[in-house]
Parts: sequence; structure tokens; C-alpha cells
Amino acid sequence: MSTPVSGPLPQGLFPPLALSLLGAGLLASAAFYMREAIGGRKRSLAQEAALATAAAGCLGFGTVFLLLWCGVYLG
Repeated sequence: MSTPVSGPLPQGLFPPLALSLLGAGLLASAAFYMREAIGGRKRSLAQEAALATAAAGCLGFGTVFLLLWCGVYLG
């Protein structure tokens, strides 16, 4: 008999991971927007890229965990 394949994380961690990553991603994207809209003339490309990368990563992984939480299994 073969054993079923299971993921590296238990399914009970999907809801808190989804909510925390989506919340962090929304905060990072809001910070990026506020920096662009209200920020002065002094801008750093490295800081903007780091903030945008953090927002995109958190929102991307948060969406994956939200889909897994809802039962949409990606394969």
C-alpha cells in the first residue's frame, strides 16, 4: 500500500498564515503608496524595491494560503 502525500504544514495553520500574510502585505503596500504619494523629493530605489518586494511576496503567499484554506488545492 502506498501512503498519501501530505504537505509540510498542517491544515490548521492555513487560516492564521493567510490572515497574517495578507495583513502584512496590505500594510506594506499601503506604506509603499504613502511613501510615493506623500514622500518628499528624496527617494531611494533600493528602499522602494525592498518595500514593493515585501508587499508582493506577502500578498502572493497570503493568497496561496487563503486558497488552500478555502479548499482550492493547487497542483
